[in-house]
Amino acid sequence: MTRDRSKSKARGLSRTFVWYSFGTACSVALTLGVLFAAQDDQLDTREILSAIGLNLIASVVFALMFVALANWVQERSVHDTIRDGFSELADRVAENMTATNRLFIPLKKYEALNPSDTYGDEYNRDVTHDLEETNFFAFYGPSARYVAARLLAARHHPQQVRIAMIGPGNVRAIRRRAYDRRSWAKPEGLSVDKIQEDLRNELIVNLVALFECRQICPIEILFNDDTAVYRYVMLDKAVYVSWYHSPHSAQMEMPESYRFGRESFVYSTFRMDLMRRFEISSDKVLFEANQDDRFLLDTLRRITGEAVTETELGRWRAEHLSDSASFSAYMDKLYANITQKDA
Repeated sequence: MTRDRSKSKARGLSRTFVWYSFGTACSVALTLGVLFAAQDDQLDTREILSAIGLNLIASVVFALMFVALANWVQERSVHDTIRDGFSELADRVAENMTATNRLFIPLKKYEALNPSDTYGDEYNRDVTHDLEETNFFAFYGPSARYVAARLLAARHHPQQVRIAMIGPGNVRAIRRRAYDRRSWAKPEGLSVDKIQEDLRNELIVNLVALFECRQICPIEILFNDDTAVYRYVMLDKAVYVSWYHSPHSAQMEMPESYRFGRESFVYSTFRMDLMRRFEISSDKVLFEANQDDRFLLDTLRRITGEAVTETELGRWRAEHLSDSASFSAYMDKLYANITQKDA
């Protein structure tokens, strides 16, 4: 705004200079002409008319010179105005593009992969950095497989955790996700029924693992009809959106992902949608520190519609420890590297 005012002031001064030059020239010429004519008291009418004629000729010459000079000054002024106008337009376009980038374009992209000795270093490093500075953590997706392991490995714990996932009793959603998982390398050769059974068991294991995180803070879990098109991890600073069905995510267990800042359209929309889902839906559960295994057993019976024993609960806990051992070890190494770099 200050720059625009300076340019407008400069153009005003340029126009003032043109008019000032014209007025000064007229005043000086008129004054000198009267003074010179008054010096001679012997002039007759013919001589005065002759002098006026000569002066008119001189005035025309002067006018031509002045017009040429004025046109040159005016042309410079017009050029300056046009240049400043284009400069202002370019600045506004750049500002609009920057604002648009912040709204719709991701800050970072992460390639899809199948986990081996790594789970995506760059992705997990960025999520971990944001997790260490956040008070809010949310997950939305088909299965919160590694969420509990991530929360338990964290050095800094959030104050609010919200998880939206497929419920173990949602047969249609589980079967749809099972069809998606057929392209993975790990379940290759397995029938859809077997993949569906394994996924249902995985969802139960997720609940058991998340129950172990209740000492960190209350864990709110929402069961929804997720279509397994995308998932996201949301923190105070950013949201990490993973696109299961991108061209690069085919046959990949860890899909292609993108990081959007909190000022983006994606972050604002997803956060509001998540909050409203938790507000509206009644199919949810809250794990708190004062609850014991009896509460978990009752919850699992209600969700699955089947009798659940303490033996099964122990088996699911052991499955979680076995399934997440590699990821937990990976997170320990990741935290060690982050600590060394920060030091």
